[in-house]
Amino acid sequence: MQYMGTTGSLGTGVLRTLVALVATLVAVGCASMKAYTADDYDRAGATSEKYYKDSRACDKQAEAHGTEHGFGPYDPTNGAYNRMYDACMRSSGYTRKKTVE
Repeated sequence: MQYMGTTGSLGTGVLRTLVALVATLVAVGCASMKAYTADDYDRAGATSEKYYKDSRACDKQAEAHGTEHGFGPYDPTNGAYNRMYDACMRSSGYTRKKTVE
């Protein structure tokens, strides 16, 4: 058996795994933790009644999508929910407000 030392392929593999793990943790930590709401979108010319009706419909659709394609209420990033809510609100003609983080 040949000794590989710290510069051999075993050491490189462990280092790559560690770097990938740290990068994943940073990406998850930087992801938005807040679920989108109607307050995150510009109402444009829509009446309040229509705006909130559309928002409630998008919320229902996004919740169903988050349950089916995400972790539902256990998803700390609200990723699946936010993607569907955003797509639904945009398809209804609303634009997301610019946020300063």
